[in-house]
Amino acid sequence: MKPLHKFFITLGCCLLAAAVHAQNIPYRFATRAEAQMLITDIDNYTRNWNQFDIDVRLQKQEGRKSQLLTLAMNETRNWADKDKERVNKAMKEIAARIGKNKFVLPFPKELVLVKTSMKEENNMPGYTRENWIAIGENTLNSIPDDSLQYLLCHEIFHILTRTDATFRRDMYQTIGFTVLDRDILFPADMIERRISNPDISRYDSYGSFTIDGSRQNCTVLMYTDRPYAGGKLSEYAQVGLIPLNEQFIPLQINGKTVVYPLDKAEDFHIQMGKNAPHASCPEEILADNFACTVLNKAYMPNPEIAEQMRKILSKK
Repeated sequence: MKPLHKFFITLGCCLLAAAVHAQNIPYRFATRAEAQMLITDIDNYTRNWNQFDIDVRLQKQEGRKSQLLTLAMNETRNWADKDKERVNKAMKEIAARIGKNKFVLPFPKELVLVKTSMKEENNMPGYTRENWIAIGENTLNSIPDDSLQYLLCHEIFHILTRTDATFRRDMYQTIGFTVLDRDILFPADMIERRISNPDISRYDSYGSFTIDGSRQNCTVLMYTDRPYAGGKLSEYAQVGLIPLNEQFIPLQINGKTVVYPLDKAEDFHIQMGKNAPHASCPEEILADNFACTVLNKAYMPNPEIAEQMRKILSKK
């Protein structure tokens, strides 16, 4: 066989192998009209807003859900060509990393991208609901390409855990969390104090931690200890451990739900790892670990979490 023929056969085999392992990300950009419909939908997230959720986003007391939905609708934006180009470039790089790592991910039929000012969500860089990702216009204008890749990867994780129950269960096990087959039912006092996160669609997981020398099953929750009285979300947000009984019902004392600070569990930070230093709840910690794993971040304090993820993501 001639050398030139061998070259083309080898090249063809390489391209075929790359095609076999490549996995397209099925995304598209929403028009502003579509974004307005998506963002005002009454879904699991908006349906469960409490008064604090509404007030802290409206930045006023005694706000109404209809006012917050109107604000969200008005803050949607059309995608500029330059923004689409940046996102397309980032998505292409993420898809290439997925293919290079030979990962197989449970994408939904389609993933919709929404652009907003983020005023409706306290100026977060991005968030998800259902099968769509919202990206802030200021974020698009300010962060470098590698940070945009990281943000999109992080948000894609939330879509995947919402889409595939097996994927979610396996991911949560990498940090020692168990996902139940039902939601944890919080008492009324915690429902009123819970701070909703659009990235979290279910409250159904727990981990076992050492508290006062004994192992206790606890769920993690972001909450406030007082009603909204002005100011930013960061001034109110706390993350705590809520111990569960044998039926996975939150424990109460004198009619009040027990909430431990995270530091009460001596092994919390050991179990959760240090790859996501700015996150405290399992879903956000795992999203950061997922982004680091897909993008092959060079250094992670707890590489064993990424290694467990790689094994799961490589399953056929």
